Amino acid sequence: MKKLTVSVLIIISAIAAHGQQKSVTNFDLDKIWSGYFDERKYVVHLMNQSPKFAWIQSDTGAGPQVILALDFNTTRIVDTLFSNQIKRDSDSLATTFTYFQDFQFSPDDSKILVQTQIEPYNNISQKAFNYVWDVDKKILNVVSANGKQLCPAFSPDSKYLSYILDGNLYLMDIDKNKTIPITVDGAPGEFIYGMADALYENGFGITKAYDWSADGRYIAMLRFNENTVKQYPITTYERSYAEIRRQRYPLAGEMVPDVKAFVYDITNKLFISVDVGVNPDQYITGIKWAPDNKTLLVQKLTRDQKRLEVLKTDAITGKSTVLFTEERPANYVAIQPSNIWFIDNGKSFLWLSETNGFRHIYNVSLDTAGMQPLTSGKWEVISVEGTDDSKKEIFYTSDEIGSRQKHLYKIGYDGKNKTRITTGAGYHDVAVSNDKRFFFDEFSSINTPSVYQAVSINGKDPKKLIENKELKDRMKDFGIPDADFFTVKANDSMVMNGWVIRPYNNFKSKLPLVLYVYGGATRQEAIDKWNDKFTLTMRWLANQGYIVACIDPRGTPGKGEAFRKSNYKSPGDIEMEDLLKVRNFLLRTYRIDTANTAVMGWSYGGYLAALAQTKYAGQFKAAVAIAPVTNWRFYENVYSERLLGLPSENAEGYKQASPITFTDNYREGLFLVHGTADDNVHLQNSLELSKQLTNSRKSNFDQHFYADKTHTLSDGTPNILRISLYTRINDFLKKELK
Repeated sequence: MKKLTVSVLIIISAIAAHGQQKSVTNFDLDKIWSGYFDERKYVVHLMNQSPKFAWIQSDTGAGPQVILALDFNTTRIVDTLFSNQIKRDSDSLATTFTYFQDFQFSPDDSKILVQTQIEPYNNISQKAFNYVWDVDKKILNVVSANGKQLCPAFSPDSKYLSYILDGNLYLMDIDKNKTIPITVDGAPGEFIYGMADALYENGFGITKAYDWSADGRYIAMLRFNENTVKQYPITTYERSYAEIRRQRYPLAGEMVPDVKAFVYDITNKLFISVDVGVNPDQYITGIKWAPDNKTLLVQKLTRDQKRLEVLKTDAITGKSTVLFTEERPANYVAIQPSNIWFIDNGKSFLWLSETNGFRHIYNVSLDTAGMQPLTSGKWEVISVEGTDDSKKEIFYTSDEIGSRQKHLYKIGYDGKNKTRITTGAGYHDVAVSNDKRFFFDEFSSINTPSVYQAVSINGKDPKKLIENKELKDRMKDFGIPDADFFTVKANDSMVMNGWVIRPYNNFKSKLPLVLYVYGGATRQEAIDKWNDKFTLTMRWLANQGYIVACIDPRGTPGKGEAFRKSNYKSPGDIEMEDLLKVRNFLLRTYRIDTANTAVMGWSYGGYLAALAQTKYAGQFKAAVAIAPVTNWRFYENVYSERLLGLPSENAEGYKQASPITFTDNYREGLFLVHGTADDNVHLQNSLELSKQLTNSRKSNFDQHFYADKTHTLSDGTPNILRISLYTRINDFLKKELK
């Protein structure tokens, strides 16, 4: 089930009533990170059996918190499905249930999973206390009192709820309110059933690693044996004696988890081992049941990530044969999480592949493995949003009209009659209704906050739910500058996207340049989408007297395989070449002080910033490197080896890609920032760079470490950590860019 977040402005009535004009000087970090410009979040889910959607409505006063159902046809409230003021007919007073943050429907909509006290677990996954609400019986049952659960899912018949707790897979018989353990030997850091470990989550974007068969008789699952993976110590300093938490973290070249696949027969309480080979030095990157309840598709990737096999498994015997193979001998196969959508009554399935150089949809026969391309062109499919067997139509999102944008399309099973559905330049995050007659659309652009609307599937008659008019008016009061898009040629065939922000006030003198970059193959930054806190912070920084720009260099997604894999075996060099091209373009185009330019980045972008002041010293006067990778041998193996191969096979490549190798080149202007409890890019990266700079007799660099903070360098609201971070960055830039 797809989750969307809908937002409306938190209105501060006293300020709105006075209509007081704000000056630019009042647009500050405290307002950005303390909630003044925040949007109130509405969590939205589509119902499974009717053309309705539902969201959490919270009263700003002392009233109840409820889940409301709205009809797509009218966008009017038709039912209250749950309230935290629980009152049955026999009760004289309502029982107040705790504040809840999310929910999901069972397949028949008769039950609602209510989630409270949600917190991050790994990079993507979350854990929570879960409750099941029976809509008709008005009964609320706790899923487990033994700890927060992960990856909950209803069975296809809505009678059971499956979940992960302490590495084990459990079933809850909802009607009997009884818990049934499926596995018993699981334990975090040892054996994990049904969910990905941190390596797979970070490297492949996988969280839930189990799947129900359509008849509800079987559960297929992966088991991660992490005992083969070395432990990495992470120190925290909150107590008198520092404490060490040990994290399973395979560095580049080290042993990976041994992953096996099993089918569990619920009726007979029987485990069937799936044949995935005996090689522990491989990855199992996906499992998916076919609608026939007999066939399981398993994705198996080689350690070098150059060969992906899709196995066709007999669920009764566990025997497997190779259905088809994808290979990229020159680089690597890109993994798409949940990359199978069955159509045509299970006779075939949709598959996203870069076979023709761009990510497109293919129709794959389950019997013959014949692949028919359904989309094509020099653009990328982003995701499949739904299918309609009755009309033989596929709904998908793509960047066909521009790699900054995202739009909804439909196309036939035969690849004909392609139609663009969404209108309006920008970014459309959508969810298609169960009857394929409507879709829910969150639409924004880089300078315009989101509009939330229910739209007919033909794209006509949009019913706007929230337009954020108050937020737009407030931004005008504060003199917030717009971001303007630009493009720069990377080479004769490739073009990079970027945006630039100039101060709201028209400075007459030339200004320093701050160039922000993320880079890396997982994310685009320069897209046409509203991103309140980050871009507001960049707009604030511009108002401090800078030209602020952002660029997606080669190595980033959205522009095809060749663009994204340009940095294969030589990460950093291609991106630095692109950064210099962008810098020179901006120097020619805007009034910039050519002697005062800086680069700033986080994570992979922090790596590029550190590389700019070492291997490419002298090109930028200053650099801010936040949580940077400084040696790819210090980073986890999936990502590092995808870029550089095994260290034993490419030792020189690892050496040339490391800022630590080039500290003798360093001249000036580096600011290192890191959280001491970072469990993604470990603090070791910044400490080793700092140590080697010192060994190279370099002392003119700054560094700041946030105690006990992780990779996000974030706390709460007000987000004191982010206010501190960007204040320090501004102070550093003022000092360096004189």
